[in-house]
Amino acid sequence: MSDKFERRLTLGCVSYINAFPFSLELAKRDDILLHTAPPSDLLGCLLHGDLQFALTSAVGLFTHPFGTVPGFGIAAYKKILSVNLYAAPTFFTAEKLRIAATKESRSSIMLLHILCRHLWNTPMPEIIQLSSDDVIEKAENYDGLLLIGDTALHHPHIRGFATYDLAQGWYELTQLPFVFAVVLSNHPEGSHTIQEALENSLSHFEAHPEAAIAKAVERTQLSEVLLKDYYSLCRYRLREEDYEGIEKFREYHATLYP
Repeated sequence: MSDKFERRLTLGCVSYINAFPFSLELAKRDDILLHTAPPSDLLGCLLHGDLQFALTSAVGLFTHPFGTVPGFGIAAYKKILSVNLYAAPTFFTAEKLRIAATKESRSSIMLLHILCRHLWNTPMPEIIQLSSDDVIEKAENYDGLLLIGDTALHHPHIRGFATYDLAQGWYELTQLPFVFAVVLSNHPEGSHTIQEALENSLSHFEAHPEAAIAKAVERTQLSEVLLKDYYSLCRYRLREEDYEGIEKFREYHATLYP
C-alpha cells in the first residue's frame, strides 16, 4: 500500500442526491477516502473516530464539540421538497401526537420539534423512529410522518396526509434559510485540503450541473424538470444569512434541550 494511500483524509458525505454537487467529484480524488451514508450515521462515525470530516447534520454543531470547515453545507430558503412532514387530519387536534420519523434524520427531527412548539402550537410529539419504508407502510398508525432525502422526493404526497415542507415552515417562523448540513471535523489537520476539495467539487457542479442532474435522474428515476428545480432550491455556499439561520436554530434548540 502506498504512503499516499495511507495518508488519505477520510470524509463522510450525505448519501442523498442533494449532496451530488460535492460527492460526485470528491469520489474521484486520490487524496480523500469518501464514505457516503445518511446524516445520522455520519455523526456516529465522526464521534467514534471512523471519519475525520463529514458533511452531515447541522445539529451536530450543538450536541458535540466538533470543529467546522466553513463556507459549505446544504441549506434551503423558503422550501426544499425533500424534508417533509405529512400531517394526518388528527395532527392539529390530537392531545398526544405520535409521529413516525425516518431513522436517517437528526436536524429535521429537531426542526420538527421547534415548529410544533413555536409555529403550530401543538403538543410536543412522541417520535417513533423507523426505517423510511416502515414509516410509509405503517402510516395509518400515526398522526404524522417525517421523511427526508430521496424518499421524500419520491413521495410529495401520501394518501390521507397533508404535506408540509419543513424549510417553508422555518421560513414562516424566522424569515431565514435553514441549514440542514454542515461540514464537521474531529481532525483540524487537513481542513485546508478538505476546503479546497469542496470548492473544486462545487465549482465543477456550478459549471457543469448537467452531469449531477443526469446521475440524479439515473439514481431516482425522477424527472429532469423536477430535479433541476430541486437543485435550484439547495444552497451549497453558506452566506451570512445562512449562519444567522444556524444561530436562530441554536437558540430554539436551547429552549427545547437546555
